[in-house]
Amino acid sequence: MTRSLDKIPVSAAPRAAAQSFSLLTGEALATRGESPSVLAAPAHFDSPFLSPASFSAPRSPAPSPETAKNVRRMMVGTAVMKSGMETITLSVPMLALTAFGGISAVAGLVVVYGLSQAVFAAMAGGLADRFTARKVLAGAVVAQAALVAALIAVGAVGALSMGTLIPLYLLIGGVTGVIETTRHSIPTLLLGQDEAALKKYNAKLHISYETAGVIGALAAGALIGLVGPLWSLAIQPPAFALAAWFFWRVRHPLPEAGAPAAGGIRARIADYFKDIKAGSKLVLGDGRMRWVALAFVLPQIVHRVFENLLIPVFAKKVLENPSASAWLLTASNAGELAGAAVLLRLAARFPGSHGWVKWGALGLLLTWALAFSHSLPILLPMILFSSMSWAASDLSLRSEVQRSVSEKDQPRAISFLYGAFVIGSSLLSLALGGLFGALPTALALYWVCGGFSALALTVLFASRRLKR
Repeated sequence: MTRSLDKIPVSAAPRAAAQSFSLLTGEALATRGESPSVLAAPAHFDSPFLSPASFSAPRSPAPSPETAKNVRRMMVGTAVMKSGMETITLSVPMLALTAFGGISAVAGLVVVYGLSQAVFAAMAGGLADRFTARKVLAGAVVAQAALVAALIAVGAVGALSMGTLIPLYLLIGGVTGVIETTRHSIPTLLLGQDEAALKKYNAKLHISYETAGVIGALAAGALIGLVGPLWSLAIQPPAFALAAWFFWRVRHPLPEAGAPAAGGIRARIADYFKDIKAGSKLVLGDGRMRWVALAFVLPQIVHRVFENLLIPVFAKKVLENPSASAWLLTASNAGELAGAAVLLRLAARFPGSHGWVKWGALGLLLTWALAFSHSLPILLPMILFSSMSWAASDLSLRSEVQRSVSEKDQPRAISFLYGAFVIGSSLLSLALGGLFGALPTALALYWVCGGFSALALTVLFASRRLKR
């Protein structure tokens, strides 16, 4: 079990981080009852977040061999999972377009998917308290593999309809919410809350994540062209089962937490809403974190809608080539890979989030390429550069959240941010579905890109407030 730093001044945080890493590297041994104290946030800060002064912590030593092994397991498991995840991103919207016709069907699925993610994500904190984060992550990944296998079976027997697709996709989205919230709360359990170590971890993890994403998108696109969107989903169950095995083998310290509260369904429901309230207080109760949330969530919304709705619609309705969606998604994934590599190389020279967020906001403007060109040689590099700037900004802000929120509170804060992101994505997808239904696709794209530009200006303003 970890313990929190009691009444430690903010100025002492850098030395506490260094002491924590000396424990991880074996310079001092931590017993089960005496884990690195920096892993939990100070119990008596005026704010639940560290001040900018703590950013000046010295470079941390390399983690211990055991910690490095667990980091590798997280990276391999995440990469394997991502290779199967892309088939869902491409195939399910294509199933809806092919089987049920309109863009409104795709938008409806995105809304169902997003709302279920928001509802289920808020459960992650309570589940992690009861079962530990690694078990929750591995179990959720296995559950999603089973749900996708069920979707394939339903389609194979000819029973696929909106009545069967929506409930299954709702559950798939809900489990995704638990997966993503838990996956992003594990890094501080492994590495503590050192900003440099977390940026390095997040960048390396995203490089493996998007490398697998590029491979998965190309494989899914090839299978869609050969056997159709339903059978392309067959990549996902074995990939997720293997990923779950890697996640199950991760070993991490436990955050400070009391015993799970006893009680029946009513008590569990009360705990669920208590976790939502705690997450909102952690994010909205701190002035800097409110700007972090704005800069973090708005580009994520654009990126989600771009990949899950605009790419399939653009490929089918404008390019009239559904398999081209694989190339567009591959460019987006390659851009995220490049963004993670840039952050890994330059984070030490450009600390903080302000500069990365500014370039991420400007990168959103490159989505105008969809309105002005149908040429893949033009579209692919524009999409790549847009995703590259977004990924570097997103990973920088993610590291700041992980560094700033105590480990035991991270599932709640992250689930609140995640819920805001997926609810915003759902509402925007619903609006865009209506827009595409009311206007010709080419004209609707101008309105979509104009809306994205307004969001980009908002993020650019937030970046100025994050300047140190």
